Amino acid sequence: MSIQWVLVSGFLYSEIALALLLSLPFISAKRWHRIFNSSFIALVTAYVNWIFVCFLSCLVVLFADSIREMYVYTGQDKKLDMGSAAAPSAQEHVLMRLFRAQRNFYITGISLFLLIVLRTMLSRVSNIARLEANNEAIHKQAVAAGTMNKTLLEENSALKKLSAGKEDLLEEVKKIEELKDAVKAAERKAETSKADADAMRKQSENLTMEYDRLLVEHQKLQDACMPTDKKSE
Repeated sequence: MSIQWVLVSGFLYSEIALALLLSLPFISAKRWHRIFNSSFIALVTAYVNWIFVCFLSCLVVLFADSIREMYVYTGQDKKLDMGSAAAPSAQEHVLMRLFRAQRNFYITGISLFLLIVLRTMLSRVSNIARLEANNEAIHKQAVAAGTMNKTLLEENSALKKLSAGKEDLLEEVKKIEELKDAVKAAERKAETSKADADAMRKQSENLTMEYDRLLVEHQKLQDACMPTDKKSE
């Protein structure tokens, strides 16, 4: 087997192994997503289209070459002169070359088929892993949004209670202000009454003083009149 067919066989075995790995049920798409996001795979992914085209081109060329060889050696054994001494060995050589051409045809054909299938499988697995990652991120965002919504509802309820308490407090403050105004009015009335009482007290003192003065003058008049009466007797 020549070197190119050895490489194609190795490539076919690698494709079969990768297909089996992708088919294993215990390797989740999330784990494949982590593998695809590794640094080496990310570097390879940047050139994946070129790599795919190169492998596809090589396999197509080898597949066409195997078809050509099959076409060349098909029926050649029947055209040989069986009467010659070299006919059996020549027939075996032709059949061997035909067998190799058929083997190469199947190897390259299966490799081409698996290459297309693996590209589709890798694309699907990558898309599924990305969708699962997005779904998980959306789920986390939904949970965070629900928690935030619950917190906001609790804060809103607390603010409503605080607002109700504030209204009650404003009513109490209003009542206290009214009581203060009433106290101030009572104080003003008390000051007015005290001023009136002081004025009446002063007036009473003045009347008392005036009354005492009149009594003194009356007593003086009486004392002044009494000697005159005694002289007339």
